[in-house]
Amino acid sequence: MSNRFQMPSTEPVDLTGRTILQVVPQLETGGAEVTTFEIAEAIVKAGGRALVASEGGALEAKIGAVGGEVFYMPVASKNPLIMWRNVGRLAKLMRAENVDLIHGRSRAPCWSALFAAKRTNMPYVTTFHSTVHEKPKAKILYNSSLVRGQVSIANSHFTAARIEAVYPWAASRLRVIPRGCDEQALAPENFSAADKAAKRAAWGVGDSDFVIICPARVTHLKGQHVLIAALGLLASDKKPKLVLVGSAQGRDDYVAALKSQAAALGYGDRLVMPGLETDMASAYAAADLAIVPTIRPEPFGRTIIEAQAAGLPVIGSDAGGYRETIIAQSPANGGTGWLARINNAEALAAAIEAALAMSPEDLAAMGQNGRANVLANYTRTAMCQRTLNVYREWLG
Repeated sequence: MSNRFQMPSTEPVDLTGRTILQVVPQLETGGAEVTTFEIAEAIVKAGGRALVASEGGALEAKIGAVGGEVFYMPVASKNPLIMWRNVGRLAKLMRAENVDLIHGRSRAPCWSALFAAKRTNMPYVTTFHSTVHEKPKAKILYNSSLVRGQVSIANSHFTAARIEAVYPWAASRLRVIPRGCDEQALAPENFSAADKAAKRAAWGVGDSDFVIICPARVTHLKGQHVLIAALGLLASDKKPKLVLVGSAQGRDDYVAALKSQAAALGYGDRLVMPGLETDMASAYAAADLAIVPTIRPEPFGRTIIEAQAAGLPVIGSDAGGYRETIIAQSPANGGTGWLARINNAEALAAAIEAALAMSPEDLAAMGQNGRANVLANYTRTAMCQRTLNVYREWLG
């Protein structure tokens, strides 16, 4: 890995008197939006003003509560005329609020932010949160707004390598800043046996059941169907319960297909689909193993580090960012879980069998290793400090 991919220092940053504007389409609960909130909070704690240009959403109140300010703007639009008008809107906002740096977090608004930065002669930073597409050419060009900042942040070494392959001219601008999680909120010691029992009761599973949690949106790309197929292949006498924690976001056909698949495999009574979980920390605390079997490489994959922070052993697809966040070794060698061949039910079943065959002591050791892995590499505090260091680099 070249030096340009090394993570910036975690030295504290003073932003007193500085104003940072983040631009994100909406403020719901996706990865880019949550990171926007976390950075806004960090900016305020560092003494700066945190502005967000967005169409709004569920995280508005949280941003306001930590001292951030939301300015409504139609930045989610992909209409070229609206995108161009957003250049003027952003430039006007930047001048009125004395913005020192603008940070774009999505394709369409990044084009507007790029030209607003040029118009105001302000530093421009981007973050590439999602998949780096290699075709068609029109999409490559459209997505290039995410790598046209003075600095372009990649959320993993995998993402950075894909950016370098598709946009070699942007390689010198890259910084790798892995996403982080709130390790304090996820700490296993926060939850009593009664807390765990209450969550399990809400799911309809017993205290003695081995519970596998799949913390992901219920969608084909997350591979819940591969996980159910793998459970149908298990030879172990220990039949785990599977809890698919996540919103289907209207994908009723996929939900019905998963239930039919489980029933056909004789697993219908072991499948629990509680929908969107608003308290993920307690959900992790009530589980024994976390699995996210995506069928496409994840650029990073936040829930895998959340599960490790909660002290759970994990299984993920052997691709993308999971190869960086999961240590596929024995507990004695610092292992935090298993990597299974992507989109392969047999390989996933083998990994699950290995977990089921492991002693409670070794599973606990693997969970402890996972939390240590997060504390060393993937905390929210470190992610925020590294991002603020990038700001300082361009604020002078």
